[in-house]
Amino acid sequence: MTQSGTQPFCHNVLLCDAATIPSLMENNRKIAEHLRQIAALLEEQGVAFKPAAYRRAAKVIEELKSDVAVFQNEKELMELPGIGAAIAGKIREYLTTGHIKALEQLLATQGGIPPALMEIEDLGPKRARQLQMALGIQSVADLKKAAEEGKIRSLPGFSEVMEAKLLENAKRVKERTRRFTLKEVEDDVAALLKKIRSVAGVERCEAAGSFRRRKETVGDIDVLVVTKSAGKVGDAIAELPIVRDVVAHGESKLSFDLKSGIRVDIRFVKRDQWGAALLYFTGSKEHNIALRKLAIQRGWKLNEYGLFEGEKVIASREEEDIYKALELPFFDPQKRTEELKI
Repeated sequence: MTQSGTQPFCHNVLLCDAATIPSLMENNRKIAEHLRQIAALLEEQGVAFKPAAYRRAAKVIEELKSDVAVFQNEKELMELPGIGAAIAGKIREYLTTGHIKALEQLLATQGGIPPALMEIEDLGPKRARQLQMALGIQSVADLKKAAEEGKIRSLPGFSEVMEAKLLENAKRVKERTRRFTLKEVEDDVAALLKKIRSVAGVERCEAAGSFRRRKETVGDIDVLVVTKSAGKVGDAIAELPIVRDVVAHGESKLSFDLKSGIRVDIRFVKRDQWGAALLYFTGSKEHNIALRKLAIQRGWKLNEYGLFEGEKVIASREEEDIYKALELPFFDPQKRTEELKI
């Protein structure tokens, strides 16, 4: 038993006693919860980028089909998408000691913010802290109850409209964190792409991400659109009947939920950068990293805008152009893994 009272990680499940095995099965959930707590506290500090990285990592750990304890070291953990060295270190620290020192330091300084509340859209850490202090809200269920009873609207900085919006978003937390089977979303995606392609000003449109790689489940849908009029096209897409709620609307990105509940992120890209963007946003992350390493070996740079030698563009218009420049065959999206087998 560790000093914190948590059962330590057992390296061999067959040798673990009965008391240890249940804790092993909780590793993924507990670690995801801790990572989300770190994200919330860093966001409260105003730290950029890191909160999103911790939330992505939490989702990856939570959705693992096996216990995270099977990864024997940080290097193996870093093979997972979204897990960098710092986060891998914290995961291993929890598995070996039962706690994460960095989180304990944040909690000692700031106090905790219930991670579940940070899953509610439009409820940032400051508002979550305010609800926690004023009404004792610790969970999504607590927030829904308080909103239904009209207790939130009278708090400073809140309103009846905000209360209604938070209640609506709280009811959709499970929907936002679930993964959909490919079969569940195929018809909706096909219908959406057909509608987008019919919008005036759209030159090209394609789904990317895990949907294009034909993974068994998808968390959201990434769609790339080529247009010279992102603002007008974005407005037109936002008005499509298939769209339920628009959550972000900018010059380069449009995010909304379909009526089925799945989130769609549309990215507007330039015509001459289509291939690079499609390659990048299709993934997988491991495949992209392998391609970037190959480019670096040649003194080049590869990103979502193109393949470059210094400022010179080597390839960017089509995916095939980039593979050809790297002297690789075209990889079918379903085969885009870490290994560049020829």
